[in-house]
Amino acid sequence: MVQWLKINFSGALILTIAALGLWSCGAGSLPEEGTPDVALFRNKCTVCHSWPHPRRHNVREWNHYLKVMETHMKNRGVPFEPQEMETIRAYLHRNARKD
Repeated sequence: MVQWLKINFSGALILTIAALGLWSCGAGSLPEEGTPDVALFRNKCTVCHSWPHPRRHNVREWNHYLKVMETHMKNRGVPFEPQEMETIRAYLHRNARKD
């Protein structure tokens, strides 16, 4: 009986973690799906991590995180053109959480 509970608990824990992981990394569609801006966002913003949903942060928070990410990308030698950052910034601002 105890062994069965351990297996069921472990299975439920794994499923919960997987579901939270998919939700937190923005599994599913993004605003403006199918546009070049979304393609750039997905391409550049998944070099080091899964893509966050634009509504995860408001405009002020995105400005902060984009500065942090610029530094990380420079330190890792990830090629990133200034215009690409501006395109991603504009995309995130258009679709940011409103608060």
